[in-house]
Amino acid sequence: MDRRKFLKSSVALASLPVTNFPAWAFAQQARSPDDENFWAIIRNQYEVTDNVTNLEAGYWGIMSIPVTQDYIKNTHFVNQNSSYYARRLYSKDYDNIITRIAGKLGVGTDEIVLTRGATESLQSLINGYNKLDEGDTVIYADLDYGSMQSEMRFLRTHRKVNVVNIAIPEPASYENVIDTYTKALDDNPKCKMMLLTHVSNRTGLITPVKEITAIAKSRGVDIILDAAHSWGQFEFDFQELSVDFAGFNLHKWMGVPLGVGAMYIRKNRVLDIDPLRGEASPDNDDVRTRIHTGTINFAAVMTIPAAFNFRESIGQKNIENRLRSLRDQWVNQVVDNKSVEILTPQDERMYAGITSFRLKNKTTYKNNRDLMDILIEKYSIFTVAIRGISKGGGIRVSPSLYNSRADMDKLAAAINDMTD
Repeated sequence: MDRRKFLKSSVALASLPVTNFPAWAFAQQARSPDDENFWAIIRNQYEVTDNVTNLEAGYWGIMSIPVTQDYIKNTHFVNQNSSYYARRLYSKDYDNIITRIAGKLGVGTDEIVLTRGATESLQSLINGYNKLDEGDTVIYADLDYGSMQSEMRFLRTHRKVNVVNIAIPEPASYENVIDTYTKALDDNPKCKMMLLTHVSNRTGLITPVKEITAIAKSRGVDIILDAAHSWGQFEFDFQELSVDFAGFNLHKWMGVPLGVGAMYIRKNRVLDIDPLRGEASPDNDDVRTRIHTGTINFAAVMTIPAAFNFRESIGQKNIENRLRSLRDQWVNQVVDNKSVEILTPQDERMYAGITSFRLKNKTTYKNNRDLMDILIEKYSIFTVAIRGISKGGGIRVSPSLYNSRADMDKLAAAINDMTD
């Protein structure tokens, strides 16, 4: 799209009516994931390209039309008011937004700070974690996000510790995942900190965080939680997880503009994370000194309430059930195909929307890049190839609220067609 067409499209989007969406009528109502009339209304709140069937919402979640409209309005406002807004008025908006985020997570406003994403949050938490002594051990898993694995490995040089990488069993189960982390702690009694991913970006596996954290804490091991893919994808009580450190994305499953995340540090643990260099003295217990994002995208932050309002009008449990149902729609049509390996358990406690698959014996990244290309070029379905899993890579499928059951049937038919 050239610049002229882009500007014309943006103007059209800003004026696009949000039709058939009386939010007051939906709030707090349980909706069946099979109510196609209702979900068609929700799909109509998204403007999505028809060039491909996009099943790669795991990269980031596009904004709904009302949220996009709010973002355009906020961008115009910030551009008009410039540094006057940033220096004189923004802090009040920021504080109100932090209050709302803290309320949704059940934490204190002095325990949350906005970032540009979960990656930035977790980098600061991992590199800043100062409870490690030379010779201690830290643990991470093969299903953790690649950048976070790199940060954990960096601790070998930065903190002079032993870095242990474990593999999540395949096939995974609720019990064997807990057993795997328990064994890792048994085998590494000098472990002080462990990275735990709530929802794997590689396979969509939901980790039993509450149980593993309890085991780790009983041994004096801290958990740094990667919640990049969990908040907004399914319903959970963050406080029940009992973690002291966590990084979140708001631009994936919460539908906020791209480039917004959050970092959580429990109030009595702030001093266990070093302030970012140049931000403050080591005895400063203000969580905001543990991050520095430079000049933030003010308009994106200002749009957080609109994104929350949109999702709350649908209901988080309704969203979770719909995403899980879309996932089941395609998986149930290929799970018995002997040439297909589903990499995410069928246990509903362990998946939401994301699920990955591989074709039998197609484990290299090249194998799956080729498969991704076939899905695009032959079937007009967009997915993403994944790697880094100990037993080999695959294809990640991430449906969103703008997808239909027909989209999932299309994927299942393509997979079965490729394996005939």
